[in-house]
Amino acid sequence: MRALVGAVLSASLLSAPRAKAEPSAGPEVLIEGQRSTRPTREPTLAGTRVDVRELSRPGADAAAILSHVPGVQISRTGGGADLATASLRGATSAQTPVYLAGIRLNDDLTGTADLSLVPLWMLSRAEVYRGNAPADADRLGIGGAIYFEPRVPQRSRVGAGAELGSFGQHAGFVGAELADRDDAALVSFRAASAKNDYPYLDNAGTSGSNDDRTRARPNADYSERDAWAIGRTSLGRRGARVTTVFNAFEREQGVTGLAAVPALSARAESARLLAGLSAKLPCGAHPGCEIVLGSQAISSSARLSDPRRELGLLVERVDSHATRVAQSAHISLSGTVLQALLAANFESERLTLDGGRTLRATRSTSSARAGLSAALGEHLGLSALGAVSCELTRGPDQAQSCAALMPAGRVGVRVKWGVVEVRGNVGHYTRVPTLGELYGVSALVRGSSALVAERGTSSDLGARWEGEIGPLRAYVDAFGFARHVSELIAYRRSSLGAIQPYNVGSARLLGAELEASAEWARHVRSLLSLTLLDPRDTTGSRHLNNDLVPYQSRLLGSVLLEGYFELGLPLIRRGGLDARLSYRGSRLADPAGLLVLPASSELDLGATLQCGGASQFSARLAVDDVLDTRHFDFIGYPVPGRSWHLALEAWW
Repeated sequence: MRALVGAVLSASLLSAPRAKAEPSAGPEVLIEGQRSTRPTREPTLAGTRVDVRELSRPGADAAAILSHVPGVQISRTGGGADLATASLRGATSAQTPVYLAGIRLNDDLTGTADLSLVPLWMLSRAEVYRGNAPADADRLGIGGAIYFEPRVPQRSRVGAGAELGSFGQHAGFVGAELADRDDAALVSFRAASAKNDYPYLDNAGTSGSNDDRTRARPNADYSERDAWAIGRTSLGRRGARVTTVFNAFEREQGVTGLAAVPALSARAESARLLAGLSAKLPCGAHPGCEIVLGSQAISSSARLSDPRRELGLLVERVDSHATRVAQSAHISLSGTVLQALLAANFESERLTLDGGRTLRATRSTSSARAGLSAALGEHLGLSALGAVSCELTRGPDQAQSCAALMPAGRVGVRVKWGVVEVRGNVGHYTRVPTLGELYGVSALVRGSSALVAERGTSSDLGARWEGEIGPLRAYVDAFGFARHVSELIAYRRSSLGAIQPYNVGSARLLGAELEASAEWARHVRSLLSLTLLDPRDTTGSRHLNNDLVPYQSRLLGSVLLEGYFELGLPLIRRGGLDARLSYRGSRLADPAGLLVLPASSELDLGATLQCGGASQFSARLAVDDVLDTRHFDFIGYPVPGRSWHLALEAWW
């Protein structure tokens, strides 16, 4: 790991521009007021693109940004520095692969990706595929996929920024970018910390209001450091290119525990090393033939200390360490009508968990997939993808060999009539339980070694209209979907302050998504997001009156209104004011429907000012949850209410 990290960091720094490099098409250039909201990886899939205007909002994390995307539901376990995960269309977060710079972030323990670790400050865009994952994903499950793409330098410059906010939040970064034609390198470092002593209502664990008091959340502080190095260099005149990525992250924080009986001395430490190397090479004389080779490694560690046993742990300390190494290769052939893809992946995961008992578990995954798409004229497109994988888990109470090959696949169609486009997909998937679901994560997230693999099918159908009416440019994107699952892995409250996975038996999820936007004369824009979900437990042997699947809101919505001006002058380039109103419906926390996390709404305000020409300066201000409403996380603990955040950034 150390050798790989050193090699990737060196390659990133040494990917200096070379005068003889042949220029290529380069990254997509976005023009203010004309941004596409459609991801381009696969045109038949339902997807949303989140641009840099949303990602650069001060005080926001990836979970907050994605919560406004149709079909996305966020689960938090505390404040902004605590675990936050995303799920799509009623799937669990373990079914949704999350990629950063092409490297999957889902950890080896829980199978989920912690969105609080995603560095929004150095990203250019995010792409959310709400149904099935694209063909280039190494996991083709039913839970879609989320891609975070780091920015690629367009010119050489240096920069710095600072951020201040409520509850003692402060952060700062420094960075340098080099660019010349198709070669680029980026190096940056960021440090952040916060007290997180936000106020919350302590009801002392009772239903009456006589003993309710407003307190400051104790032991919720954190400090973190994040370093990145990204390099891209061209090789010759035929379009060959090598990209390297390196990231080092560490965080130290308090663990708050229960709301009524908070933990005052429990602490947690986490660290991550991430490195990747990919090469794109032409194959043969055919101009549409390309080979992509990739290697990646990720190592993460965590330590939870509870010297006073305030979290209910049986031991004072729990240590975990996980590593994953992956290799991939695919060859694609693009013609006028047909496009073909052949790909193979192999990855090996290793987990060590020490705390009271010692757990050693490993998992190796081998997979292969083939895809074919056809563009039959201007109005019709078809796609098909098939994959097969073998997952071998070595650990307590698990088979020592691959029991069976697990198939997955989907077919899609896209039909276009003028400004109207119709898309549809049908898919099948299989998912084995993650190591965390089998063996547990902590005292708050328990495991169940009796879990079995879940299987399911999905289908969706949607239409999109996009056009211009005078100075008004607008689009409407609507999708309906259905999902049927056997042995669905879901979570339920197993005891006070703890959750545990279980196999539902069978489940049916129906839903609809609406995304609409309108922009007038490049001065006013609005964005609407709406999600309806009906998740039902359809197990024949179920004995409960309630049939709603826990931890799924049935209604989510968001409305954004922004007014802005673009002068393009050296002194003032752009300014704007925005307001967003969000709503999330209530959620059940147990299969019986006795524990309910209440509905919540939130009003956020923001302001932006950008100045300068070759040297640029920007200031952004945000006031979140202006009405200071009460919100609760995944376990039911209170999370921060009203807060303000100011970000300043300069590049020369």
